[in-house]
Amino acid sequence: MSPRRRDEPMAVKHWSFAGLILTYWCGAECASCYLRCSPRRGGWMSVEKALELWEHLAAASPHGCRIHLTGGEPFGDWPRLIEVCRRAAAAGLRPLEKVETNAFWAADRAEAVDRLRALDAAGMGRLVISADPYHQQYVPIERCRLLAGAAEEVLGAARVRVRWRDWLTEGFDTGGMGDAERAALFARYAAGCRDRLTGRAADALAPGLSRKRPAELADSPCREALLRSRHVHADADGLLCPGTCAGIVLGVAGGAESVADVWRRLEGDWFSRPVVGALAAQGPAGLAAEAQAAGLVPRDGYASKCHLCWDVRRWMSRRGAGGGELGPAWMYE
Repeated sequence: MSPRRRDEPMAVKHWSFAGLILTYWCGAECASCYLRCSPRRGGWMSVEKALELWEHLAAASPHGCRIHLTGGEPFGDWPRLIEVCRRAAAAGLRPLEKVETNAFWAADRAEAVDRLRALDAAGMGRLVISADPYHQQYVPIERCRLLAGAAEEVLGAARVRVRWRDWLTEGFDTGGMGDAERAALFARYAAGCRDRLTGRAADALAPGLSRKRPAELADSPCREALLRSRHVHADADGLLCPGTCAGIVLGVAGGAESVADVWRRLEGDWFSRPVVGALAAQGPAGLAAEAQAAGLVPRDGYASKCHLCWDVRRWMSRRGAGGGELGPAWMYE
């Protein structure tokens, strides 16, 4: 890697915002899930692995790294979740910024208050609750409302975020709707561009949206999202992926290679990587053009450049292309 001039911007910014994916398990199987989580998935991160990654992420950046705990559904194993939080606080690791949940477990207010107080005592900054028509196919909205109210009581309103607040106020359970009626509702909601059209969302939501030809999505490189967003996710196997681009592996932290080592390697060779390099320089249309030369037949249209990217990457993964840049493999099934 040639030395960078002092006046030259960093190609890859240090990661200063990281989510630990404690599990891919989730009691729901939402149409919008870009990680393809479900009740059939597992991959729980051990407490020791969580603390190791937490420490390494903080050490890898000169600015420190804000940590949040996510999934899947981290409340699927409450003892594990609270132990991670308590041991991180006891070890003096960087404070926990937030924990995310779909509120499936919040059927009893007293239990919700007890858990929130425990998380507060362990240093949690904010609670983030998922509420939207996709989650309410599986989780009663009254549980989201119960948890939001209890959290505002325990933590204060400023420390509670609901995604999305308008649905919490006006929404309803969608599990009992007919398939066609629910699909139409999902399409109307997805048209607001709130969802990442990768993973399950590419299959479940994109068909209900207007399409553009691949050529219309050209000249839209992904350098900012892949290399400069400062946001990364890490799972139980140490796979590090961009915060908004599920299924792209930037490196694997664990064993002899730390998070800092993964970052340095990416900084030095991102431009030569078949997937990340092509996407950062040319965007999904560029990656699609390379795949077409190898036999990909693109669809007539795509709902977004992320939809196009996912379709190309899935085609590559199923053919064993992309090397170690595409994973975990089951995500592309």
